[in-house]
Amino acid sequence: MTDSPSPARSQPFSGGDATQPAGSYAYGAAQPKTLSIVSLVLGLASIFIGGSILVPIAGIIVGVMARKREPAGRTMALWGIWLSVAMLVLWALLWILAGGLLLAAIGLASSGA
Repeated sequence: MTDSPSPARSQPFSGGDATQPAGSYAYGAAQPKTLSIVSLVLGLASIFIGGSILVPIAGIIVGVMARKREPAGRTMALWGIWLSVAMLVLWALLWILAGGLLLAAIGLASSGA
């Protein structure tokens, strides 16, 4: 009975896995998070840009697109969506309140009180 050397022992040690070239790292490629970052920035910008409905709507749209296309940036996309929705609702309520106060003031002025 002759013992033949196994293929793994017959080759010199190269310092890496057989599927990777020597000296390469086992880290995966960075996944893109561009849409997620844009959604988060638009969500934060909607806090500071008062009364605009375009910025929060854009943040919601980009955030939904980011959730579908970029699983690595899911958390940033969700933060962007929630910030945009919260600011859109807040600004809508403030506009409704301001309109109601304006109509109440007009009603009081016209009644002579």
